Amino acid sequence: MEKPKIHYYWLDLFRGLAALVVVMMHCRALMFVEFGLLPPSNKTMFTKMFYLFTRLGHQAVMVFFVLSGFLVGGKLIQRLKEGTFDLRSYTIDRTVRIFLPLTSAIILIFISNTITGQKYGIIDYFGNLLSLQDILVTRVSGPLWSLAYEVWFYILMGAIAWCFITSKMTYKYASALILFICFLIFSYSLRSVYLFIWLLGAISFLFGKKNNVIKFSGIVLLILSVGAFELYGHDKTLNAYKENHVEIIELSIGLAVCILAQQVVFSQPKRKLSIAIDGLGTKLANFSYTLYLTHVPIAELLVYEGFPKNKSVNARSIFNYTGGIVIALIGAYVLYWLFEKRTKYVKNKINQLLDRKKHILEEALID
Repeated sequence: MEKPKIHYYWLDLFRGLAALVVVMMHCRALMFVEFGLLPPSNKTMFTKMFYLFTRLGHQAVMVFFVLSGFLVGGKLIQRLKEGTFDLRSYTIDRTVRIFLPLTSAIILIFISNTITGQKYGIIDYFGNLLSLQDILVTRVSGPLWSLAYEVWFYILMGAIAWCFITSKMTYKYASALILFICFLIFSYSLRSVYLFIWLLGAISFLFGKKNNVIKFSGIVLLILSVGAFELYGHDKTLNAYKENHVEIIELSIGLAVCILAQQVVFSQPKRKLSIAIDGLGTKLANFSYTLYLTHVPIAELLVYEGFPKNKSVNARSIFNYTGGIVIALIGAYVLYWLFEKRTKYVKNKINQLLDRKKHILEEALID
């Protein structure tokens, strides 16, 4: 019997808001000209703040990495310590969780790219479905860059766990081979700094203890790190020296989010307003993965079909921008309802099928 799901207070809100920040960033980039191209008279304080808050998407992805490490990696390590880790359950859980929404997103991305004239080969789409973008194939949609990291985080941790729980040398060699492939990928194709951030999230899950001083320190560190990234992290002409500094800033953002994730779960909402906000965060988080995957192709279709590329920030352009975000949210929710919401059902069906086959095999061996 499946254990009831534990609700970690406020983490759903973190995840949902992070997805929304990414949507705001990409929609602004698609529906507004760059800040430098705005007329001088339009470069007001409001406009500067609007552009500032709608370019925090990269920092929001750091939040995803930490929460993934916290909730997936941390729980995996805990189960290994307790001796309750099951490789089959982990593999089915992660595979269905990733592939069901991703399949729907790849179909939408293919349709959007075809209509808007973005040409990619079938191999590229298939490779993105297998999370090989930026490793062996070209990325077919911007947000998919981080998904490759997520999948290879899961594969790496699964291989480590498999090596620990198996007693068969053949399986240990197989897990070692998978680990070797993972290390090659993080050495030559993917940035290892994001693996460290994910692992920080996993470790922080294991050492949580309520401490208001630590929580306040996390808030201060997050504000300083986000500010530092805004100053240095968007420079497209970075040399190796500056890139190292940016990685330190990214690690600082990750550490700050780890601290906050570790601390906020102890803050149980008790008032009606806080309970409602936490509940709203859960509703937004439920389809945040689908939203993250699908908002760009939806926004690109909107722009292609006539949504204006605004050359100034005013009431009308903000209205159009907000409308685009609402359409992206609605489109993502429809796809979530059709695919991602069925995740638990598909997992149960796969488990039932495997159990049935195992039972048949056991009966055949007895006979």
